[in-house]
Amino acid sequence: MMTSRLARLIAPLLLCLGLTQCSASEPAIKDGLASPYPAPEFAGIKVWLNSPPLSLASLKGKVVLIDFWTYSCVNCVRTLPWITRWDASYRDKGLVIIGVHSPEFDFEKVPDNVRAALSRYGIRYPVALDSDMATWGQYNNRFWPAHYLIDQQGRVVYTHFGEGHYDVTENAIRYLLGIKAPVKATETPLPFKAGQTPETYLGLERTERFGGKKGGPDSVATRYQLPDTLDSDHWALGGDWKAGRQSITATRSGSVLRLHFTARKVFLVLGTANGQAARVALTLNGFPVGANAGHDAPDGKLLVRQHALYELIDQKAVRSGVLDIRADTPGLEAYAFTFGS
Repeated sequence: MMTSRLARLIAPLLLCLGLTQCSASEPAIKDGLASPYPAPEFAGIKVWLNSPPLSLASLKGKVVLIDFWTYSCVNCVRTLPWITRWDASYRDKGLVIIGVHSPEFDFEKVPDNVRAALSRYGIRYPVALDSDMATWGQYNNRFWPAHYLIDQQGRVVYTHFGEGHYDVTENAIRYLLGIKAPVKATETPLPFKAGQTPETYLGLERTERFGGKKGGPDSVATRYQLPDTLDSDHWALGGDWKAGRQSITATRSGSVLRLHFTARKVFLVLGTANGQAARVALTLNGFPVGANAGHDAPDGKLLVRQHALYELIDQKAVRSGVLDIRADTPGLEAYAFTFGS
């Protein structure tokens, strides 16, 4: 049995190494789990990017942060600058970050599409392609993004779902690594404002708030007529479109997708059905978008080369508007609108 003096001397070291529980007098992880539990092992991962295959069993003794994400999710994308910075700051101190890429749309299951996203966002940590959502199921996860922090003993000790709390998460990482000095609390602008248009899906699986003259988009190529008025937070079609399970596809040049929204920024997941680049033109409230153009659509013009999330509009402040998205090339696919402030 250890003497009480020896125990007092080595307890802080054991704590930093994650080999013992905190006593009541020791600082605990803020918002940490009251009952840590063994981290489920990865399941169903057939492709690893930036790394050979990994297992949690092989990572015992490391602090592991698992990030469930998918590359066309705007909420996930907004967390990536923090996660990539943590990787750069703490990798050589014992942190292993693993991105578990659990796709929402079928095109996100294509490894080359994910590889392009890793390059675009500067992701160098290991990424596991969870295309069958098996690891997602192991964790009973329900959110993009979702962060699970695992201590050196292989236990989930902290979780956070959604954006924000970056200082809290980083301090939990630092605590497990034995870094005493915490980072200061930071204010992160909320991506959502009261009254902002909610995320809006366009495919047949989850069609919502369709404001056209028909009851909803059709699964066969159909000619649509834009309504004279469009209720707030609704969308409509003009020209020739065909609806699929996850997206709608313009079948003729000049077809229009119209959205009545309230937000600062408008994002849309776009792709092409035939693999050829598709040209898109935007107008806002019937006029050229001008200074309200988003990052991916300078001058209101956009060339869609790959399936991705595109920032179409940035009004610099939350305002209502009517956005027309004109497909100047047949084969343009549109999946879901998301918004930001």
